[in-house]
Amino acid sequence: MSSPNNVPTFAVWTCLCGLLLAAPLSRAQGGALGADRSIPPTPTPVGSGARAAGMANAFIAIADDATAASWNPAGLVQLECPEISVVGSHLRLQDRLTASAVPEFDGVHDVDSWDLNYLSVAYPLPRPVFGSNVTISLNYQRKFDFVRTFDGRMNTATVAPLTPPILISQFSNLDFTQDGSLSTLTPAIAFELTHKLSLGIALNLWRDSFLSRNEWRQTTRTAGVTLLGASPVLSYGISREKYSDFSGENVTLGLLWKPNPRWSFGARYDSAFTGTTNYRAHDLELRLNLANAVVRPSINAMPTISRRSIKIPDTLALGAAYRANDRLTLALDVSRTDWNDLIAKDSGGRRFSLVDGTDLANALQRTHLDPAYTVRLGGEYVFIPREPGDDLPMLWSLRGGLFYEEEPATNRSTRNYFSRGDGDPDSFYGAALGVGLLIGQRVNLDLAYQVRYGPGVNHDMNPGADGYDDDELRHRVLLSTVIYF
Repeated sequence: MSSPNNVPTFAVWTCLCGLLLAAPLSRAQGGALGADRSIPPTPTPVGSGARAAGMANAFIAIADDATAASWNPAGLVQLECPEISVVGSHLRLQDRLTASAVPEFDGVHDVDSWDLNYLSVAYPLPRPVFGSNVTISLNYQRKFDFVRTFDGRMNTATVAPLTPPILISQFSNLDFTQDGSLSTLTPAIAFELTHKLSLGIALNLWRDSFLSRNEWRQTTRTAGVTLLGASPVLSYGISREKYSDFSGENVTLGLLWKPNPRWSFGARYDSAFTGTTNYRAHDLELRLNLANAVVRPSINAMPTISRRSIKIPDTLALGAAYRANDRLTLALDVSRTDWNDLIAKDSGGRRFSLVDGTDLANALQRTHLDPAYTVRLGGEYVFIPREPGDDLPMLWSLRGGLFYEEEPATNRSTRNYFSRGDGDPDSFYGAALGVGLLIGQRVNLDLAYQVRYGPGVNHDMNPGADGYDDDELRHRVLLSTVIYF
């Protein structure tokens, strides 16, 4: 669920494998293409705010603006006046795909999306509560993105083991689209335990709202010609799947410790939880045999409808920040998530991994996934005038950072899909750059750009395909506005 990063979407490409290596349209359990592998949580959460993004999301030990409920709710207690924040983002995702088994499939496939990333109101209470400063906030957070599109063609030729043998040639086109997201409404509170230590609690309500619907949809279309010897067969297939009304609750706990003016340390814990969602699938397949002009429709007129549950694992994150002076701040964050616990359960009680779709009851095939880690290093430089008496109608800041992220993967052999795999995660590398402008001590504008690259990743998208490789490149731009009252 990128941050996950994602979003990458494991299940999308698994259904693609079925199209590349099998018939133009096939059915999986549940009645739709890839029904058991089509839930596409992005392992890395989206992340909130342009200021944090400009520092490569190394923000746990800083968290001193209205987006603190996302990174470390304990940081809200640092706010000195009410704040309203609005954050928008743009994502461009590119996949450079190669597969030696289907060379005509090679190419670059990309998709763009725009969204409301974050919206919040934070209010420091005017009077202490039991002698402690207290801040409350209400937040909208976009947690996971499920946007991807793909179109391609494939040509295959196989010999059916019949007497006499029959050459089966397929010429197919595929069009896949997916969109949707998961978001939360999050009330949060932070209060001082001591002068140097604060605690924050955020309740994440995963619900539909007027800002966003917690759902995702995907549509797969195939069209092609199959030659059975000298007999041509035209085919068209469409599969629609929709997961809607995803709901659940979890909490984010945060601690912030500032032992001295130079150093600060933070910790965040996102609790595991199980959400529920409505699942609906509908398939249609039409075939026309030109040799005898016979149309053979295969229609799933009654859609598959069920209720499914999805378990999202917990995450522990630690951060440290060093304030060298009033101008320069450096920060380092590390997080750990056990995506081995990313599990779905269907209405029949079957539990399966959302990384590769394997049945958890199959001890011979299920891979034990290693935990995934992220490491983020960021910095911020504020251009404070050298002379204290200088007027400050505008105050500029510059940010940058580097990060390393891991996403869960089985890394099983492409030549033996039924092997367990070693469970080593995929590695992604990224950099960030940002700029901020404070106007009249009232309005803050922040702009950030992130680029993330994953070489040779996402093998679970197409298990068992010889020579499959995916180089993923993600560009992300965020723009924030914070207004102080």
